[in-house]
Amino acid sequence: MEENLTMADLMAEVDKSMTRIYRGQVLPATVALVSEQGVIVNIGYHADGIIPWNEVSVDEVDPATIKEGDTFEVTVMKIDDGEGNVLVSKRRAEEQLVLNEIEALYKEKKVITVRIKEVVKGGVVAPFKGIRAFIPGSQLTNTYVEDLEAFVGKEIPVEIIEFVPKNRKLVLSGKRLAVEAAQAAKAEKIASLEEGQKIQGTVAKLMPYGAFVNLGGVEGLVHNNDLSWVRIKHPSDVVKEGDKVDVVILSVDKETGKIALSLKDMTTDPWLVETAGLEVGQIVNAEITRFASFGAFAKLSDNVEGLIHISQISDKRINKPEEALELGQKVQVKIVTLDKEAKKIGLSMKQVAEEVSDDMKEYMTSEEEHTTLGDVIGEVL
Repeated sequence: MEENLTMADLMAEVDKSMTRIYRGQVLPATVALVSEQGVIVNIGYHADGIIPWNEVSVDEVDPATIKEGDTFEVTVMKIDDGEGNVLVSKRRAEEQLVLNEIEALYKEKKVITVRIKEVVKGGVVAPFKGIRAFIPGSQLTNTYVEDLEAFVGKEIPVEIIEFVPKNRKLVLSGKRLAVEAAQAAKAEKIASLEEGQKIQGTVAKLMPYGAFVNLGGVEGLVHNNDLSWVRIKHPSDVVKEGDKVDVVILSVDKETGKIALSLKDMTTDPWLVETAGLEVGQIVNAEITRFASFGAFAKLSDNVEGLIHISQISDKRINKPEEALELGQKVQVKIVTLDKEAKKIGLSMKQVAEEVSDDMKEYMTSEEEHTTLGDVIGEVL
């Protein structure tokens, strides 16, 4: 058989005998034989390489899947296995290729996708290319995660924040990517909002000055003045956290992301409803509710209040309203001004008394002129 060797074959054999290899070296290999002990491969050396079955792959291998002529890379484990063969590993070569690939991903800050496998102390584990990668709980996403188990089985985009090839240490993080995704979603949502638009949201948080409403990725503020048509002390007088509410967008600042909302504009102003039948000159019943240095406020209905100026309380001179009135006192008042745009009503008790006096005078100048004022009052009573 040697007589049929060409000069090229002889030179190749000479090259093999002169080739030097070393432990840890990665070499190209071609399958020459598949046996029970392992896979015999040609590695371009004067001795063949042998791959034990446990060094073929990380996973269990079906011998039928390995064919003569298959090519791949192997790592030299031992120059002489005691029988003149070179002990090599396909699995370790693949692992080195994986480590090189991960190193490149790490240096280039590439985004990868992993599936969360399990929860461990301080975070979760997500295998990547056969390596057990760790994601700290604080790096899982852009918000605090109370239940890490909720992420098991989910796929998330991450980046490599620490990699030590020697120890096969791989640490991942999805926090920055989650922040960017949230910011992009927020910007997109804000861009879709318009002043005057009606939208449904969920009350997310109550503050002394108003309620924050989640509109789906962004939050808007309903100031206390825009929560109700009537004066309130705290947002909890109207809503509670978790309530579904319909609101109107008052303004959207696309640069700062601030959104002003109104809840009251979704309902009819009760003040306008309850003043619909009122007009200047009308005499109505009222109840004294509070005092000020300049007069007294009187309630005409549940949501309507008017001011009786101190000069319109009595025909007698008084220094303060309390001299002539009491809180809760029922009185008759005349509407002297009605400004529905400013929601202000001016009232007068003095003019009611004057009208009663004028009516009495007219009665006295009728057919019974001899009737005295005392007689009229006596008849009225």
